[in-house]
Order: sequence, then structure tokens, then C-alpha cells
Amino acid sequence: GFGRCSVAVSLPIISTLGIQCCPVPTSIFSNHTGFEHYFFDDYTDKMQQYINNWKILGLEFNGIMTGFLGSIKQIQIVKQFIKDFKKENTLVLVDPAMGENGRAYATYTEEMCLEMKQLVEHADIITPNVTEACILTGTAYKEKFTNKELFAMADKLLTVGARHVVIS
Repeated sequence: GFGRCSVAVSLPIISTLGIQCCPVPTSIFSNHTGFEHYFFDDYTDKMQQYINNWKILGLEFNGIMTGFLGSIKQIQIVKQFIKDFKKENTLVLVDPAMGENGRAYATYTEEMCLEMKQLVEHADIITPNVTEACILTGTAYKEKFTNKELFAMADKLLTVGARHVVIS
């Protein structure tokens, strides 16, 4: 959809690096949720059938990357996907796309944020923005953080299981 976000931005960059991208459709948006109005089509009921075909084919992946997820069920499906497809050398990057500018996205509930904390446990690398880092660590959001405060949040995020944290 409109808004230069999500897989529409990532796919061309990753493909240019010579990596085959295999997205699992989770939802379709007319535009991102920062706009006052948007159309959202939930693909949760189709995700497992899609993934099951990859299992039947015995596909393997060098990397798994997550982005925006639209429901608790989707987050649970992705957690299982990681358990099923992660091999010894598979790198898992979780972008906990939950919000920005100090607020969770309109589609995100407190329960979804808690479920996202569990997904982060399965990551090798997490890439939260400042808002998401605050949500994941229970830190009050403010406009400006010192480097020391950001490093403290990153350290707290490392305790949940990720080996690397990049706060944007």
C-alpha cells in the first residue's frame, strides 16, 4: 500500500543484494496506519496453509525476518514458523513493528505487545525503534534519550534472548 513501508521497501533492497526473498503474506493495507483511514485485509487464516506447503517441499532458509504482524494469532504463527524452519545457521531478525512517536499503532493492543515480547525471545537480532524499545522494556517514552539511556534499554533487551539489538 501507500506509504513506503514494510515489505514494499525491504524486498527491492534485499533482492538487490542477491538474496531471494520469500514473504509470507500476513495482511494487505491500502496505506500505513499513520493515516486517518486505511483498508486492512487480514490473511491470518491463510498463513498456515501457505507455510505448510513450504514444509511439504522441505524448504530451508538462511534467514528469517519478521515485520508488522496484525494479530496475536499471527505472532503465534510466526513463533512456530521460526521453531519449524530455524536451523543451526539460520539468522532470525525480528523487527517488532508495533508503533512510533511514543504510541503503539492503532491496530496494536496491549496483549499483542506482550506476545511480541515473546517473539523477540526467538531473535538473533532485534531492530526496534525507540518507541518499540520503550514498549518492550516498560520504559516511559520521551522525545529525547541520552546514549546512556538507549544503551540501558538495549542491554535490557539483550536479556530476553536476542544476541544483538539495533535501536533506530
